[in-house]
Amino acid sequence: MTHKCYRRDPAVNAVTDLVTDEQMLGAFQGTNFGHDDYRGLLAQGCIKALACWHQGHTLTTILQELRLISWNKPTGKIKVTAKGRHYIWLAFKGRPGV
Repeated sequence: MTHKCYRRDPAVNAVTDLVTDEQMLGAFQGTNFGHDDYRGLLAQGCIKALACWHQGHTLTTILQELRLISWNKPTGKIKVTAKGRHYIWLAFKGRPGV
């Protein structure tokens, strides 16, 4: 299995290049978070996983399905993947005060 380096790929310039709208909407289908800011939930979930904070089973499963995190269920450890780290960087770059 080959791994894609998202940081060095010139075609990856926005979060939509990492997770398309179709992938995101398919992953969130049938969920009810009270709002539809799914990109914000993905970024927030990646940051919480990076900080080792609990975020709920549904969002953890969605992040794992989109390969933004890897979850070792027997040990309960969550690891943010390279794709997830790059998603965080793309989601928050250029925001004032960040």
